[in-house]
Amino acid sequence: MKARITLSLGALLLLSTSIACQAQQAQPAPQQPQAAAEAAAARPLTKEQQAALDKQDQDVAQVASAIIRLIDQNKSGEVWDQGSPIAKQIISRDDFVKKITRDRGPLGAPGIRMPMGVKHYRYDGTGNMPAGAYINVLFDTQFSQAPQSSREMVTFILDSDNVWRFVGYTVR
Repeated sequence: MKARITLSLGALLLLSTSIACQAQQAQPAPQQPQAAAEAAAARPLTKEQQAALDKQDQDVAQVASAIIRLIDQNKSGEVWDQGSPIAKQIISRDDFVKKITRDRGPLGAPGIRMPMGVKHYRYDGTGNMPAGAYINVLFDTQFSQAPQSSREMVTFILDSDNVWRFVGYTVR
């Protein structure tokens, strides 16, 4: 399982580096950040860029599924070990494992889990999130002890080395 995650993360490294390089080349000069952001948002992606983004989203979703399976197997410590340095600054390994146990325990065993999509975000660092590019992968999951389905979210951040890494997990 660890080899599969490592392999998936390697694939993400290649894809995210390629996409990041393309995005950096396409970005206008940073003198006017508001105008530059509006211009970038108005430009549609090329077919090649969209295909690369779709492939990246599929790969990230597969890694997110593998992470959730590790959490299902009570291996959340291993998930934290593979996480971003930012995640490790936010929460200690022991606290992460305790939080997962506390949040998931009352829900019971996971049953049907449906992927709900991939969402991209960018934070400027003014709120409670560190600045950077993020991807959230959402799942709608029915747990054995919960009266209704829950929303699981696995979050990745694009680290400074242009690799998408795990930064968080929540269940609501």
